[in-house]
Amino acid sequence: MNRKTKRIKWTLGVSIIACTVLALSFVTLQGNSVFFYTPSEAIEKAATLQRSEIRVGGMVEADSVKWDRKTLDLKFVLSDLKGKTMNVAYKGTPPDLFKENSGVVVEGNIDADGKNFLATKLMVKHSEEYRRPDGTFSMDRELLEKSLFKEESGT
Repeated sequence: MNRKTKRIKWTLGVSIIACTVLALSFVTLQGNSVFFYTPSEAIEKAATLQRSEIRVGGMVEADSVKWDRKTLDLKFVLSDLKGKTMNVAYKGTPPDLFKENSGVVVEGNIDADGKNFLATKLMVKHSEEYRRPDGTFSMDRELLEKSLFKEESGT
């Protein structure tokens, strides 16, 4: 075998391996990607999105949160602040930062009409800013002592 034939075989082999790796990467990424929608977009495309797992981000409406501690059923209304809302149902304990009038991203499935969303993940948006404490915190020493130490009576 001459050098030219060896070089062609190596080039062809490396090209086939590279194409295979790229194709597998593309298929894997496409299967695991989850798209982010606003409530308006999700409601508009609900009929086509109902079979896909998607992410929807918006604001938790005031006075809409209902959480049953025993069954861990959480229900709330997600809004895009432009008049479009959807009901969200989630099973589990909400994150510590979850509250009304705050940003949240839910991952799961939407029904065909776009009114209801069954969430499998609940992620709370938080500020990227870190603010150091203002230094006004003061400890109530008397209250702390009462809670830690028993008062001795009649001795």
